[in-house]
Amino acid sequence: MRRDSRAFTLVELLVVIAVIGSMAALLLPAVQSARETARSAVCKSQLRQIGIAMLRYCDAHDGELPDWWHSGAVKGSRSWIYTLAPFMENVDAIRVCPQDARADDRLTNRASSYAINNYLTTTGPGAVRFLRQVAATSRTVATMELADALPAEPLYEHTHSTEWFAPLNVLDGVVLQEISREVQLDRHHRASHFLYLDGHVTLVPADQVAAWAAEGFDFAKAE
Repeated sequence: MRRDSRAFTLVELLVVIAVIGSMAALLLPAVQSARETARSAVCKSQLRQIGIAMLRYCDAHDGELPDWWHSGAVKGSRSWIYTLAPFMENVDAIRVCPQDARADDRLTNRASSYAINNYLTTTGPGAVRFLRQVAATSRTVATMELADALPAEPLYEHTHSTEWFAPLNVLDGVVLQEISREVQLDRHHRASHFLYLDGHVTLVPADQVAAWAAEGFDFAKAE
């Protein structure tokens, strides 16, 4: 007696390959989305730690807020990136968002994915230098996510938010453009993280920032 044996024909094999390919094509976006969500969660957690470190710094310095690159006799010597480090157990990775396109370079160059709001680092209209000057810490932005396009250098650790809503920028209709030059508004699913002075972190949609810019709402100004 002869045993019948049946093997895959070429057509059947091609069909199987096509089915597997289609399933993989459907799964890849879901896997990518899950990875981005996980990175976003890490970023949010890191910003919370930075917020706690900032409040601890204020407690240790009579309420004074951290400085920026331009303060001190030596440029960068009093930058918040370095002065907050002891309050974050000197863990460098905390200051770099895993979703940042330049994360590795920023880590190597002792730079950051986050920029301090310079309404908190300068003097002048709307600016504050002490926590006690802020009436609503839950509505006052401390840091934002630095734009991917900016160089991975420690100098780029602050925004120029005090200039975003300058009369000429408003007149020319370039407020959103100026914000986007410094802040990566779509790093996490068309949104980005904002750290507030009370330590909480909010994921703000890019469309919301665009609406604020159009309305003339200076969202970075201390309240």
